[in-house]
Amino acid sequence: MSTIASTAPVVVLDDAGVFRRYGDLASLIESGQQPESTRCVLNREGQYFHLESDGDGKVTLGRPLGSVEFHSLRQQFTRDQHHHPELHRLLRVYPSTMAAFLESLFEELVLEEPDDEQPWLVITEDQTLRAFGLGAVDRRVADATGPTVAVDPFGHRYRPHTVRRGPLARRLHGRPLYVEIPR
Repeated sequence: MSTIASTAPVVVLDDAGVFRRYGDLASLIESGQQPESTRCVLNREGQYFHLESDGDGKVTLGRPLGSVEFHSLRQQFTRDQHHHPELHRLLRVYPSTMAAFLESLFEELVLEEPDDEQPWLVITEDQTLRAFGLGAVDRRVADATGPTVAVDPFGHRYRPHTVRRGPLARRLHGRPLYVEIPR
């Protein structure tokens, strides 16, 4: 039996090294993720689990296998950001403790979801604007004429950086990367 509450968010690391957040265990099970294509499932406390199939082919969550190794997890997420910059446009300064990193990971993944509509602030030289979700932040940043700072719902501040040429620019389709401003 797992120790992931059925209503708690989870993060899946798949065999391709891609991180995906699910709002709860039922969403994960219904998503079609298969045990053979999933490395592990993480909860907010850093416990990891494997997906398993029962005899009828129904996907379930296995028992907890212990705590995930902090440095490996951080390296894997950094690798995922590098390989999929179009999915991970928030470039945070990562904390040096496991608990703080997990909190940051869950926050970042929810903010990067296409349907997220949490309130952000976009600060320009002469005004502070509200935007709901990263897509709306992108539009506000595109309309800005001077230096801009974006502030996420968790209080992290970012400097937008739009890549204009090269392969990265093509992958981002004109959308900026958001580089965290250290506190």
